[in-house]
Amino acid sequence: MVTKSQEKHTHTKQNNHRPVISTIKKGMKTLGMFWIKFNNDWSWNNAAGLAYNLLLSMFPLAIALLAILGFFLGQLDPAAYNHVINQIEQIFPAATSSESIIKSALEHLAKNSGILAIFALVLAIFNGSRLFLFIEGSLDIIYHVRPRGIIAQNVVAIVMLLLFIVLIPLAIFASAVPAFIVSFLPQDPLSQIPVKGILLSISGIVGGLIAGYILFQAIYMIVPNQKISFRHSWPGAVVAAVLLELYLALFPLYVTFFLGSFAGALDLLILLIFFYYFAMILFLGAEVNAFFAGVRNTPYDLATLVHLVTSHLPTSEKDVKEQASATHKNEVPKEIRPKSES
Repeated sequence: MVTKSQEKHTHTKQNNHRPVISTIKKGMKTLGMFWIKFNNDWSWNNAAGLAYNLLLSMFPLAIALLAILGFFLGQLDPAAYNHVINQIEQIFPAATSSESIIKSALEHLAKNSGILAIFALVLAIFNGSRLFLFIEGSLDIIYHVRPRGIIAQNVVAIVMLLLFIVLIPLAIFASAVPAFIVSFLPQDPLSQIPVKGILLSISGIVGGLIAGYILFQAIYMIVPNQKISFRHSWPGAVVAAVLLELYLALFPLYVTFFLGSFAGALDLLILLIFFYYFAMILFLGAEVNAFFAGVRNTPYDLATLVHLVTSHLPTSEKDVKEQASATHKNEVPKEIRPKSES
């Protein structure tokens, strides 16, 4: 027989668990709403499109990057310059074909000089900036805002491309600075420490995280056609930077165990896969920022919303004359009215 003291103890225990259960339910509901928004914003489709755009933009981006680096680093001796080029190649996993693209860009620059080199650089900047036009369109969908005008779009795209070209060398420098400093010390204070390699690796990871954070922060604050505050942009940048660092470490394992039979024969396919998951990380960070800034999910995905809007537009002059007056233009279409009104 259950005593009153036992009933009281059980009731108290249940009351103590209620806040935890309530928090879990609230968290699951929030996660569900975020998942719906992520899908309705066509993030999967846009990630595939961005991966293809990144693949097409690699050559012009490499030309622009190497041309600008050559202008600023032209005074370096060949060995130092080659070291910088090798560091650029190491941005991408070894399984990709980035090395051949970098070498092709170098050969392209070597064949052109004077006015032709300037023309090639301008053309590369223009073609490379198309990448950021696609990113802006995707982020505008995530934030549910209109795109910029054509001129403003192109100006922002070129500015972002130039910023990207500046940030890449900074990322290289940030990840390599610990080893660079140690190599110039007359007596290496870390030489007696057994975990020297681990410390240098951790320093490189921290440098990569900082560089990745700066890159994502710049994209999230500048590219969307909306004023994004720092408070509403840093969480996604942190998430994206951490995921990118993990991704760069794990992608070679993915290639080795799942794509090993394709390596060498289909390098471009591997590079496309690499860009696809990079794009997913970029859009995931943007979705985090938009969601916690109050941008909620739409009731339907993008294609369905377009259908609902365009299916009610007049298709003939007779329909235009017979359509509702201006005071009734805001009436909710029949397909998306609440069930109680249908």
